[in-house]
Amino acid sequence: MERPILAPAPRDEPIVITGREPVPVTLLVGFLGAGKTTLLNRILNGDHGLRVGVLVNDFGAINIDAELIEGVEENMISLSNGCICCEIRDDLVVSLEQLLVREEDVDYVIVEASGVSDPEGIVMTFLDRKFAGLLRLDSITCIVDAEAIFTDGDNQELTYLKIRQIGYSDLVILNKVDLVSPTHIEVAKEWIDAHLNRIRIVEAVQCDVPLEILLAVGRFDPAEKARQEDDIKIEALNATHSSHSAGEIFETWSFETDQPLSLEHLREMVRRKLPASVYRCKGIIYSSDNPGKRIALQIVGRRTEISVLDDWGERVPRTKIVAIGSSNEIERNSLTMLFEGCIDTSVTLPQA
Repeated sequence: MERPILAPAPRDEPIVITGREPVPVTLLVGFLGAGKTTLLNRILNGDHGLRVGVLVNDFGAINIDAELIEGVEENMISLSNGCICCEIRDDLVVSLEQLLVREEDVDYVIVEASGVSDPEGIVMTFLDRKFAGLLRLDSITCIVDAEAIFTDGDNQELTYLKIRQIGYSDLVILNKVDLVSPTHIEVAKEWIDAHLNRIRIVEAVQCDVPLEILLAVGRFDPAEKARQEDDIKIEALNATHSSHSAGEIFETWSFETDQPLSLEHLREMVRRKLPASVYRCKGIIYSSDNPGKRIALQIVGRRTEISVLDDWGERVPRTKIVAIGSSNEIERNSLTMLFEGCIDTSVTLPQA
């Protein structure tokens, strides 16, 4: 199989905007459910005074992450139906151009990559000389779920992907440390260090880290990236990853309905019946329990979180759910039936 093209070919004519310095970019990477959107919300609502442009990518037909982000609408461009390292790399380039030529300047750009993205292609895009005068890749931050870091450890493809995400980063946020023991944390750090030397690791709960270590730090160095790649101690890593795109390793399923769901039935279904082949499930729920509010559904492995968001406002209440699992292991009809079984048929609620 041919190696997938990871980034667009360099353009001959760079984009030039007179009087503007290159805009710094932070790339957020990390496996499914690690906490990238949580960190992004902390940045966007932090006290830094920056006008932040956001590109949000989700692997699936529905971009749930874009709906979970707080405080940004005008400067956000959502990318769906693929990962920005390969399948929709052209959309990334177009979206960057749209963001940078806006009438109102942005001070900073944050790209939240899909949990199944390989950072290599995204980095190559940012290093394209077309953007040399517009963008400066400031840093790559990888969020790692401390509790789930060893989940599916017997799956080489997933292990390789996690290591590559960590390996391309300048900073690793070991998130959700409150869910594991101190011994587990030390083992996780030793595992990372065994594969990738000299990675900065910050422990965090709910991605609560100082903004000073995330923004405008000027850490990224292409020469250092080349040296860091030499530190990856799994010989077949590049060869293994290059033969498979995210679309071949992972599969997505989506579900939508304008009928309200019972949160009690949803919790019970997830606890008892959701297949183990689903790595990640997330969505916005229209519930009969609290019909005026948007409800967020977050499922990572065996963990489930259902939380209340903001009012629906002028939006039409509608449930949107995306699941991500191993390719050829998601039974679409069964999943649809499981979630349809959570629809509350005992009440009829007016639409907003």
